[in-house]
Order: sequence, then C-alpha cells, then structure tokens
Amino acid sequence: MPHGGPAGGDGGDGGDVVFVADGHFHTLLDLQYRQHLRAESGNNGASKQKYGRGGQDLIVKIPVGTMVYVDGPGEEAATAAGVDPEDLPEDAMETIYVDDPNDGDESLWKTAPYDPGAPDIAAEGEIPEVGTLLADLTEEGQRVIIASGGRGGRGNMHFKTPTNRTPSFAEPGRLGQSLRVRLELKLLADVGIVGYPNVGKSTLISKISRAQPKVADYPFTTLVPQLGVVSMSDQRTMVVADVPGLIDGASEGKGLGHQFLRHLERTRVLLHMLALDVDPNREPLGDLEAIEAELSKYGTFEGQPRIVALNKADTLMDENGKALIAELRADLKAKNIPLFVISAHTGKGVPKLLEAIWRRVDR
Repeated sequence: MPHGGPAGGDGGDGGDVVFVADGHFHTLLDLQYRQHLRAESGNNGASKQKYGRGGQDLIVKIPVGTMVYVDGPGEEAATAAGVDPEDLPEDAMETIYVDDPNDGDESLWKTAPYDPGAPDIAAEGEIPEVGTLLADLTEEGQRVIIASGGRGGRGNMHFKTPTNRTPSFAEPGRLGQSLRVRLELKLLADVGIVGYPNVGKSTLISKISRAQPKVADYPFTTLVPQLGVVSMSDQRTMVVADVPGLIDGASEGKGLGHQFLRHLERTRVLLHMLALDVDPNREPLGDLEAIEAELSKYGTFEGQPRIVALNKADTLMDENGKALIAELRADLKAKNIPLFVISAHTGKGVPKLLEAIWRRVDR
C-alpha cells in the first residue's frame, strides 16, 4: 500500500471432509466408484488486505450404522502454493519457517531461494494410527469431520514491526489432512433372526414387515442381510434383521461363513428359528446348540436375550410332535429361554411371538 505499509491479506482455510449419517442410504455402494474425496482448497489472499475465500466442506452421506477406521496415510497432498517447481524462475524466492521462536515474530518467517527438495509445509493435525476408530455413526444426522482442511496463512500485513515496516514475507498456509479410511457397515436393528437355512427366517420377516427377501425351497436363498420394520398396535415399531443361514462350522468358512453376524452385534434380542421338516438327521435342540456355538466363536453376543421360535407348527399336530415340543420347552426353560410354536406361513402364533419380543426389546 503506497505510504501505508504492507497490505497482503490472509489466505482462506481449506474445507473439511465431513461424513453425515443419512437414513436414506442403506449400503456403501455409492462410494465404491467414488474413492477419492477431496474438499475445496482455500483461495489465496491478495493485495489491499483482501482475504482469500475459505474452501467449502465436502459433505459425504453414508448409511446410519457406519464405522470409520483409519486405514493409513493418504496420497501426497499438493504443495501449499500449488505451483509446479519447473514453472518457477531460477531466482525464485519462497517463504520458509525459521525454527527460532525466541527472537520475536518477525524472525519466524523469512524469504530464501526456492528449494524444490525441501519438505512441504506441515499438514494440519496428526493422522491417527492405522486401525483407530474415527467415528461410529449410529444416529440419523450425526456429523463427524474425517479430514480437517488446512489453515490459511497470514498475509504480510501481520508482520509489520517498528524495525521492519515493509516485510516482504508472509506466513504459508498449512496443508489439510490426507488419509485413507475403511468403512464398515453394521445394520441397526432391534431384533436379529438366526438359524439354519430353510427354517423360515425369510418367510417370517416377509410376513411381519414389508421386507421382500427371496424365499425358495433350497439352502442359502438369503445372500445379503434383510431389514424389516414391524408395526404393532399403539404405534409401536421395531426393526428386525434377517441374515443368511448359519450352519455348524460357519466360523471355519463352511456355508456362507459367519461374517454376516456383524450386522447382529447391535441388536437387543436374538430370535432363534428352528424347524423339524428340513433334515431328518437333525433335531431342533441340536440345531440350537450348533448355532449358539457359532455365536460364541464369533463373540460379542453374550448377555443378549434369546427367544426361540419353533416354526412350521402345522407339521407338529400329531402325538410325536406334541411330545417333542414338551421336551424342547422343558430343556429351554432350564436355560431361561422362552419357546413359541408358530407357523410363519399361516401366521399362527406370530402375534404372541411379536409381543414377547417387544417386551424384551422395551425392557
């Protein structure tokens, strides 16, 4: 500024990368083809004390129930100046930091010949260690800053002193954070349905909610988790999750494995589905023990209340069926687990089952 000293304005701050939990999203598929997320950079300051505009935040909508982990450092960020060294003249100067804070502010920064081999200006904030949980977005509208934008540097108008009225240097901005993240989605449900294939899990969730899972007469028709909202009287609702069928040895990779159990970690109640007419070589109590063994190997399910539903009640009307029900009820009573005999296809016994589930969810 003629006869008025320095007038270089400050640079604008960079935008943040912000994740927002949105109930309209149910999978991470949108991010499969959008793997590089970069917020807008801040603009440079200018003469006449003009401040640079701050960069806009990048808002990324993800499903409710997403966990965000640090997966490593990001790609090399652009230099603060954003200038290709090959485009600079041989006598180019740059502003560098002098690591001697005892001499006053005016000595913290100075101009020096441009050195393309010098390290870039430090990034804003430290990157947490690999595997660190950055965020667990469990509520609609929850927001978290995943990567902070850089801080804009101060213009030379801040460095005027009685001994240096026309400083020819300014403070460089700091780079924004750059990191890789890993996203893991765990469904949010009140009730999780577990059981062997073809015991009627998909039929039940299709009857009690608007979920439309594939129902067929062969094993492993359910390949992905299904969510359904159950509407009850007095405006009560609860969310039920159905995962692919488990078998003995799922923890060792048999069947579809047990990786889908992560979607049941947040549930309040586990509903075991059992049936008689699937395999004559199996019996309901043995199926229950096998599934419980797989849950124990996976971990995290200890303490969750259990309810058992014996499906396909229309096949249990003879004396042998009634005796089996009595024996199974006695065995479960010793473990403090209630038994309900239902028919998912006809709806017999289902209302009573839902009321019992609701009481435990509400409790």
